[in-house]
Amino acid sequence: MAEVIDTLSVEVPPSEVYSVTNPKTIPIEQRTDVTVEELERISLPYPAELYNGKVVFKMANPEHGKIQGRVAAKLDFYLEQNPIGDMMTETNFKLWPDRSKESRIPDVAFVKKGRMPEDWRHFPPIAPDLAIEIVSPGDDFFEVMNKVDAYLEQGAQIVWLIMSKKREVPVCTSAGIRKVRDVLTAPELLPGFELPVSKIFEGIPVPD
Repeated sequence: MAEVIDTLSVEVPPSEVYSVTNPKTIPIEQRTDVTVEELERISLPYPAELYNGKVVFKMANPEHGKIQGRVAAKLDFYLEQNPIGDMMTETNFKLWPDRSKESRIPDVAFVKKGRMPEDWRHFPPIAPDLAIEIVSPGDDFFEVMNKVDAYLEQGAQIVWLIMSKKREVPVCTSAGIRKVRDVLTAPELLPGFELPVSKIFEGIPVPD
């Protein structure tokens, strides 16, 4: 999971949003009433989730980017040989279709064929079948687990938490959590897929 940055402390050019009832321009980064519909229309400098109407940016460091690219490439190669669904990175999911001010972004996601809406221009109102989060050493683990719970409660089958400091991947399902340190598999979703955990972190220094 990329480091979450409080939007009020990030110095970015404000995205101007005008209101008929309030003609004063308010930077979207300072609002707490942003909707998914607005977020879909706005060009922001970084990927951003919505938490109760507040824009929260995801900031990836080189370690995060390297791990994300490696996992995504492995999954994409597998799906080229086994076209059973779609892989995507940094994609906003409207996990709760009835909540207009909430969205979440897994670092990598897999959605089985037939589940993706035909409209690829809007945030899918579903949870991915597999959500992958890269956990940075500075991430609040309580917040990470809240996000895991949200994915699973809204229909995800599996969540992988890639933990660079421990060199392990907790695999989270509705049945519980098991830690994987050898080879990642998901036979119920990705038959035949294998990813050695050591390959995920190859060449990346162990964090202090």
